[in-house]
Amino acid sequence: MSNIEIYPKSKVFENILELYPPQLANKFLPDWYKKNKIITNKLDLYKDNHNLHAKNCPAITEEITNGIIIPAWSDIYININNGSVYWEVSLGKSISFDWISNHNDKQIKLMELNELQSTGILKFNSPYLIKTNKGYGTEFKDMFYHHRKNIRLLPGMVETDIWHEINFPFEFLYNTKNIKTEFIIEAGDPLIMLKPYQKKIKYSLKVNKYNQDIIDKQFKNDISLYSKSHSWKDFKKDML
Repeated sequence: MSNIEIYPKSKVFENILELYPPQLANKFLPDWYKKNKIITNKLDLYKDNHNLHAKNCPAITEEITNGIIIPAWSDIYININNGSVYWEVSLGKSISFDWISNHNDKQIKLMELNELQSTGILKFNSPYLIKTNKGYGTEFKDMFYHHRKNIRLLPGMVETDIWHEINFPFEFLYNTKNIKTEFIIEAGDPLIMLKPYQKKIKYSLKVNKYNQDIIDKQFKNDISLYSKSHSWKDFKKDML
């Protein structure tokens, strides 16, 4: 088991952690997920077998509920005017800190991101430090698929057992050159998801030819799953 520990960068930032504490992802579930139910009743599964909501997909449930969410630590106002941007972190009126900085166009050359004119891309400078157990790092990424329709935080992985600072670069979801728009990311709104990863795991890849054994095994999986009215919970119980 790996712990993710979050520390304020300075004493004053303890107040932010009290106001907007990071929590498990299941405390920040999006409305589309909360308003749809996971069907477990066998009769309902039978009737809705061909029209199950995406929430019933175990891959989606695992992705959305498995992680730690850091909420926005302040209202963040952003105004875009034909490639130029003005931003203001309202907490900056109380606490002096470089809340937003940037990666210039040379740092993101050929990445084809939606950058800003003469600014490159922006990044949120986190008021927190993050620590994990020896041998574990932290993956960070945007969450909930389409939680925001204006920015996308760029994913990354940091060896937080030896390096504890993570800042969060982001791009806009549209080309900003001919756009005039403004929006606010509200304090307490989910900002980014963290997940620990084990550093020592090494990956290899083997691309195989057709194998009847794996086909037969998956066919048996299908039989087991569908015989249980497509209940992933019941199928998984038998596989453990």
